[in-house]
Amino acid sequence: MPCRDAQIPKEDYKLKPLRIITLQLILTPVLLLHPRTSFSQPSPFGTSVPGRYLVAYRNAAIPADAETDVQAVGATLFHRNDRFGIVVVTSALPDVLSTLRALPGVAAVTADRVVSAQAVTMLPIGTSAPTGFKPLTTADADYTSPKGWAVRQVGGYGLQIPGGPATGQVTGPWDTTQGKGVSIAILDSGVDAAHPDIAPNLTLNLSEIDQSAVPSPCDDGSPQDQQGHGTWAASLAAGAMGSATGLVVGVAPSATLLNIKVLQRMPATAGDASTCASGQASGLLSWVIAGLDDAVAQHADIVSLSLGTLIDLESSDGADAKALFDQAASTAAQAGTILIAAAGNEGFDLSNRRYLEIPAQSLGVLAVVASTNPECAEDLTTGATCSTGPATLPYYSNHGTTLNALAAPGGSYPPSSSTTEAGGWIEGACSSGKPGTADGAPIDSSHSFGCFGLGHLSYVQAMGTSASAPLAAGVAALIRAAHPGWTAAAVVAAMQSTATALPGVAQALVNAAAAVALP
Repeated sequence: MPCRDAQIPKEDYKLKPLRIITLQLILTPVLLLHPRTSFSQPSPFGTSVPGRYLVAYRNAAIPADAETDVQAVGATLFHRNDRFGIVVVTSALPDVLSTLRALPGVAAVTADRVVSAQAVTMLPIGTSAPTGFKPLTTADADYTSPKGWAVRQVGGYGLQIPGGPATGQVTGPWDTTQGKGVSIAILDSGVDAAHPDIAPNLTLNLSEIDQSAVPSPCDDGSPQDQQGHGTWAASLAAGAMGSATGLVVGVAPSATLLNIKVLQRMPATAGDASTCASGQASGLLSWVIAGLDDAVAQHADIVSLSLGTLIDLESSDGADAKALFDQAASTAAQAGTILIAAAGNEGFDLSNRRYLEIPAQSLGVLAVVASTNPECAEDLTTGATCSTGPATLPYYSNHGTTLNALAAPGGSYPPSSSTTEAGGWIEGACSSGKPGTADGAPIDSSHSFGCFGLGHLSYVQAMGTSASAPLAAGVAALIRAAHPGWTAAAVVAAMQSTATALPGVAQALVNAAAAVALP
């Protein structure tokens, strides 16, 4: 069954390329150690899980006799979600999809499927991970360096800290609010609850990972991040700020973080524990739906989803998968939760209506594409160095006229190898695995994996729409905190109406400064 930690008491702390995220580790001192390491790339179409199905009922109402109906067709009702009107069913029968669809009140049936965080290509640099909380002299140091460009670009600046769009500007949205009183649920691979940029803002720690359904030799299923992806995303949305924190700062540094783990590290080769180090984070669609229900139950203001799967609407299973997730997402949105999802990193033009990225293209979800750093324009040439240029849509970002999206930084080549130089990638926190463990498979209490395939490291520099979604979520948090009487729909409308047009990009860049300043 899913693993849950107790709630943490709140403290008042002031159809072409495969899916790719590119990562570079940043530590101090900076030293290039290895050539680029490419991890195996999963298919953008999520693999179905044999014998496991999701059933959505009309009007989100599960009949009182649903369990009896399911048993009558040779299946077992494994889990029910009354808020969304969805049940998880198991059956070994080969024709159970059609018989489940024929049951009274059923609106959609789909095989449960794998949902993934984006795969990674890395340039590890560094020697050892910083440990513990940082002294005042180094706290937030990377935010105030060129490495903090992405947070500053969307409006994470102010409080007399240089970083505004004008030279020497020290005022900005943070002078109005830093997001206090607003909660952001991160549905991802978990977070490092001990990380100094995460711990001060973390108020909920739970996991929806059910290893009886999908076991993993690489992850123990607990809320602790044993992949790195979720910690990186969380720090961009709401990494803490102040003297007792780490090196980075999120867009909404006083917002609270709700860690809801729905992805776990899986081996690169199914069943082969020796490939865990190069494995990626993935989970089930049913776990994401359960996590979304958790977020609504916890009254999360915003949900950030840096995960997804591609579906084919010309298949009955794909069409039902869309209908089913639409039911969950729209119900959450109607409950007042803002849902923000990464558009995906396949480089697809989603104008082709046959293929759809979920959750990004689900009902009630704001999709976010990636944009680049104007201080380090995209250049895919080997050995390229930074030069200024317009912010553009990077090569990997999904896009298209049917994608009702905004843009937020995702980054692109070239990276940099120094915190004093501009770079195209985005720095964030990473995971040191379970506290007190050495790097390795969790075969005992002394081992766990941490930051991707790079050991127990505290910071990572990366690119992908997995950054874009939490950065936009941080912007939403600032808007909601500045305008507490606004509905979720009003916050999203403000993000859309104040976004800044980018030359040559269909989607406009989120702009916290303009939205926070609205009357």
